[in-house]
Amino acid sequence: MVATVAAGVGGAGGWQTLAWAAEQATSQTGLRLELLRVAEPESRLAGLAGEPAPALLELADPPLSRALSATRTQLGGQRVHLRILVGDPGTALAAASSGADLLVIGSGGSGATVRRIVHQARCPVVVVRPVCAGRGAPLAGHVVVGVDGSDAGRAALEFGFAYANEHRLPVAAAHVSARTGDDYFSDETPSTHVATEPAALELLGAEVTPWMLRYPRSRVRRAVLNGRVADGLRRAGLGAHLLVVGDKHRGLLARTRTGDVPVTVARRAGCPVAVVPFDRSEGELP
Repeated sequence: MVATVAAGVGGAGGWQTLAWAAEQATSQTGLRLELLRVAEPESRLAGLAGEPAPALLELADPPLSRALSATRTQLGGQRVHLRILVGDPGTALAAASSGADLLVIGSGGSGATVRRIVHQARCPVVVVRPVCAGRGAPLAGHVVVGVDGSDAGRAALEFGFAYANEHRLPVAAAHVSARTGDDYFSDETPSTHVATEPAALELLGAEVTPWMLRYPRSRVRRAVLNGRVADGLRRAGLGAHLLVVGDKHRGLLARTRTGDVPVTVARRAGCPVAVVPFDRSEGELP
């Protein structure tokens, strides 16, 4: 269970980030919400680094002060805290993630900021994006999880099923393969007679079954999508409540060769995206 959600507020997309994070706190009793505002070194707000007094915050940044007050009224003052950080937003927010169970950021900042946070954060990161439900989007309203048989994919499944169970949402397990001809969606146990890649269906069954047993009340769909991984996941996430992908933390060289799927999806998907880190050198989620 998530105990502390940190949300980067201010800047492009900051208020949408706050709204999304506050909604999560509303649905989970006892969750602590920490608002993080990164100030430029020479700004007036930088002089209030740390946890500023309300009166000083009102003078330095009235919109932030009002947002903090409204969020405390909504959730209860003891559950909401504000911390002023100073410096580069990507570096500061990634460092602050070490004290959180979930970091929420906006998608409106520079690509370099989103990339740095996704690559360096020490907890799952949600990049808040608008939900763009296309006509007949098959997985609209689901928690869609990218499944590839890796440890990072299993970390994404763990996060996705837990999140869906907490919020009473259906799950969709999605695997992308270049060897299947068409996109395939099923609410039932996959059959070997359907016209899609048998190996993909076998992989989905093996990866998803343990989580279905752990969360027996979860409604689960399976999806096999054709094409490149990032493109397939973006299609799967169209109109979704949340799209969850794992990140292997493989290093710059491997990302250059295979493509940076987590960042590509986080910047272009038609729904909020959760990136769940898995550091193979540690053998477990950080």
